[in-house]
Amino acid sequence: MNNIKEKAHLVFWTLGILLIALQILFTIVYPDSTLDINIHDTYLVIAYAHLFNVLGTWFILCGVGYWILKLKRIAIFGWMFWLHLIFTVLFPLSFATTNMDMKPTLENFRMIQYIESLWFFGLTLFVLGQLLYFLNIFISTLKKVKSR
Repeated sequence: MNNIKEKAHLVFWTLGILLIALQILFTIVYPDSTLDINIHDTYLVIAYAHLFNVLGTWFILCGVGYWILKLKRIAIFGWMFWLHLIFTVLFPLSFATTNMDMKPTLENFRMIQYIESLWFFGLTLFVLGQLLYFLNIFISTLKKVKSR
């Protein structure tokens, strides 16, 4: 487990490349596929290809941040890295539940409400994970500067 923390940049680069590959797949095979989300009277329509492109780019940029810390020999906090990784990966996985084509009827209203709550929870964890990423980099760098 400690070995994965030391190669955090490779983990995020691999996930980023995987998401970019999904973006290419969705662009070619399913060009009109969209993610439809309704949260409290706000209706969002996002193309899967664009979503995977943005997420893949973000994962690669996170990998660059961890790689720079590795080059500078700055140790990161393990627990912050693991929470960042888990919260970041849970967000794209929460989309798998929103791809259900359910018509908003009275019978499946509770199920749709549950799925949208799951997506919103995934989004909240994603934002929290990114805050942990920046905190990890900032505190690790300050710790290294103070120890010199």
